[in-house]
Amino acid sequence: MLKWIAGVTLALICLGLSPAAHAVAYPSAIFPTAGRIAAVSKLPDWGGYQTACKNELKIQPYPLGDFSPSGHYDAKGESPIVTKSQVAFHKEATAVYRLGVCYQISHDHVYAAKAESLLDSWAATLTRIGSEQGEDEFNFFAPPALASAYVLKSDPAWNSAAFAACVRQKMVPAVHTSRENNHGNWGVLLQLTAGAFLQDDKLINASRERWLELMRSQVAEDGSLPRETCRSDTTNWCDGPTKGIKGISYEHWTLLPVTMAAEIYQALGMDVYATPEGALLHRAYARLAAWTLHPETFPYYAANNGHLIGIHNDAYFYILQGVYPVADAAAILNTPGDVEGDEFFLRALYGSPTAK
Repeated sequence: MLKWIAGVTLALICLGLSPAAHAVAYPSAIFPTAGRIAAVSKLPDWGGYQTACKNELKIQPYPLGDFSPSGHYDAKGESPIVTKSQVAFHKEATAVYRLGVCYQISHDHVYAAKAESLLDSWAATLTRIGSEQGEDEFNFFAPPALASAYVLKSDPAWNSAAFAACVRQKMVPAVHTSRENNHGNWGVLLQLTAGAFLQDDKLINASRERWLELMRSQVAEDGSLPRETCRSDTTNWCDGPTKGIKGISYEHWTLLPVTMAAEIYQALGMDVYATPEGALLHRAYARLAAWTLHPETFPYYAANNGHLIGIHNDAYFYILQGVYPVADAAAILNTPGDVEGDEFFLRALYGSPTAK
């Protein structure tokens, strides 16, 4: 028996796979899934997607060139220096995601063609990602676009080869999976969506292993995320007079990519929700929902005179509430104005109990 196990292990290694590698099932869509697309297509205005996509059709691609923006923060707070390419990239990435969804809902090729033109522009004009902030922004904003590119790749009218080369040669080397804070979680999501688009099982499996590792290292016994709870709004990341002022915001910024990745793993037949690390996500979700509903209980509330930034960047709660029901989160989701940052229309996709 031991010889058989050793033989199987050796065979896996020879194939370039680890013994823990999971088989990847590539569905027609990964985020949102086909079932959720079908459900949202029945809503008025497609849950907001239709109006948004009409606006996205007007976007003209901006040449990214040498994408090397300076840091988001300085010693005094958020940097006032934001380049045109930064603004354009975020806008275009969000547009590609939405246009991909609208194409799946309507089968109207006008949406696909616009999304593909934006992706082709990235491939043609991006010469390098030349700064840490530039890499950050690809980790933060490219994944939803790649989720739509996954679907668009099957469009016979689009030659995706140039964009695939851009993903392989420029985006994959920029992933921040090695980071221990929220940057690592966004890196996992970028590695995962790039791997799905490229149908690269190794990238996908590596991202999943790192997802699990980060849950084990990031989530404390009480459900808090200590690397994020202390976050300030300056380059004195976890100290200074505003220590903790963005702690809740950065916990949300961490659990958003964690959650989106979990959804994609489920779509690929590699569920993480039911793992022990998924139980850690549940714990973190419950802890953060309590702080979001009752911010006065947050450890740095008093030190910041009751002023905390980004408390309600919590639209991804619509996803997690369907997996791990939490009373505090339900109260938030049922209170008008207590959910912000829903640029992916997660309420439309996940707010309906009939959506699967």
